[in-house]
Amino acid sequence: MSEEKMTPADLPSGRSPALDRLDVLVGEWETAAVFDAGFFGPGSPEVVGHGRTTFAWLKGRRVLAQTFTNDHPDAPDGICAIGLSDQPEVFVQHYHDSRGETRDYLMTLDNGELRFWRADPAFAQRYRGTVTADGKTIEGAWEVSEDGHTWRHDFKLIYTRAG
Repeated sequence: MSEEKMTPADLPSGRSPALDRLDVLVGEWETAAVFDAGFFGPGSPEVVGHGRTTFAWLKGRRVLAQTFTNDHPDAPDGICAIGLSDQPEVFVQHYHDSRGETRDYLMTLDNGELRFWRADPAFAQRYRGTVTADGKTIEGAWEVSEDGHTWRHDFKLIYTRAG
């Protein structure tokens, strides 16, 4: 029996061209997470944590693997898998980190804007970053909401292409 006849009917037959939008992320990035003065308590100084993120396609170019490390001992390292969601033109990022946190974010990358969000009613999060025209920097910030309505700045996250 041929392999084609054994493929389940619900699997897509072709690779979506929407995945090509993620190509701008592929490669090595240096990261800087900037926490405002007072973030870690009254009187605490601004803290900048550095790290490294790598994006690479898995075989078949349908899933983009993301790995990240951080130099600050309290910041997690982790791995993510990014692919198409069940919504047209929207991606999903499955996030797992060294603290044991597992989260799913929806994601878009359109017209130089990278967005992640999750609508957990107890701890909603969103990131909005701008990709420079040359594709060498993504600068943005995370926001959080404990009620899903009132948002506050969490921290800046800046990606700079390595090399």
